[in-house]
Amino acid sequence: MENPKLWGPGGLCLNIQEDAGLETALLDGALKNNLPKLEFWGKITGTTDSYLIAVGYSPEYPFPKKTFFWTTTSEAHELKVMKVLDDDYAAHAKTLMNTPFTGDPATPYEIVRPEGYEPPPPKTDENGEPIPPEEFREEHKLAYHVSVIDNEVSIIPKGAWICDATHQVIKNVTNCGLTHEAAGSLRNYLHFRYPENDRSKQALVKPGVVRHGDFLDNLEDDAPKGCWGVHYSPDAKYSIVRSFYWPGSYFCHEIKTGNYVSVYFGDGLPNEDILFML
Repeated sequence: MENPKLWGPGGLCLNIQEDAGLETALLDGALKNNLPKLEFWGKITGTTDSYLIAVGYSPEYPFPKKTFFWTTTSEAHELKVMKVLDDDYAAHAKTLMNTPFTGDPATPYEIVRPEGYEPPPPKTDENGEPIPPEEFREEHKLAYHVSVIDNEVSIIPKGAWICDATHQVIKNVTNCGLTHEAAGSLRNYLHFRYPENDRSKQALVKPGVVRHGDFLDNLEDDAPKGCWGVHYSPDAKYSIVRSFYWPGSYFCHEIKTGNYVSVYFGDGLPNEDILFML
């Protein structure tokens, strides 16, 4: 498991069954899917069971590709590749964003179509025969939630990843972490995703040297202002960053080292009351 000691300041942990099953599943999943390694991404709790999520990174231009895997607590020894949703299923999953998870991936969710809806032409197999559409299940809802949460709260400290001379985004093996002063500022934490603001996009593709903090979106620029909080651990050895919109998000950096962890432990639901809290 990736830096589990850094979960401690947040009071996070997996139970014995989850921990033992995942250790094997992460190694096996990386081998079967030809990935260098899989990392634990987080845990989403349901009413009857919980989902354990992992992620693997593979080189791709202009940004590393993320492949997500999932399992349940009761079957933690085996990871499955997470589905990639088409636009139709993603739109339906978005309407279920505030619906709690059951923990059963086979739970069906009815898709309510607007009046006058015309379905797209059915997909066909190699023989030209139509393929029946797949029933929308909680497995699809999980894939959407994970993609949204990852896009908004997967973060790294400045300098942890770099854009090299060939403009590949790679892990910085010489990263020594943030100083104590720098670790207390949101300006030094970045979204680990393909950039969304124009300034970062231009920095990523422009010719020449790209500075560490220029090609990724900065947490300090997120709206609404105050949606992130950063503080030091009581012993001042760690900096901890949390999202108030996604209460289950947790980031911890061991100051002056290259060690950090970004994980999610929660129910997978956003805090829609955030504007009343700020």
